[in-house]
Amino acid sequence: MSGMICPGCGAPAEITERFTLASTDGPVAHVALSCAGGHHYRMAADRLPARPLRPRVILGPRRRPHTFPLCVRCRVNPAGFWVSGKHTSVVRRPWCLSCCDDLDRELCDMTPFGG
Repeated sequence: MSGMICPGCGAPAEITERFTLASTDGPVAHVALSCAGGHHYRMAADRLPARPLRPRVILGPRRRPHTFPLCVRCRVNPAGFWVSGKHTSVVRRPWCLSCCDDLDRELCDMTPFGG
């Protein structure tokens, strides 16, 4: 089956059958065409739309895969909290919930992601 566009509505269509009919000038090739819009045509092959259906290419910015930071302590679980020391200039680091359970709350600040 060949991909085409519907001559009536421009929707994707396919040639479902090829056959030949007799005429006074000799045999004429015909096709049966069905489109996604529900149209069905039987026509001479030379009456088909000039260009076959080509897949549409939609260009846009490439998306990067969504990634989650891993806990800096266990390096296994996805992090969900920013942890930093209360009285230090240390930058906050990503930690997971299970590792945060072991922290001394009086020495560390914990902030949930997005909070």
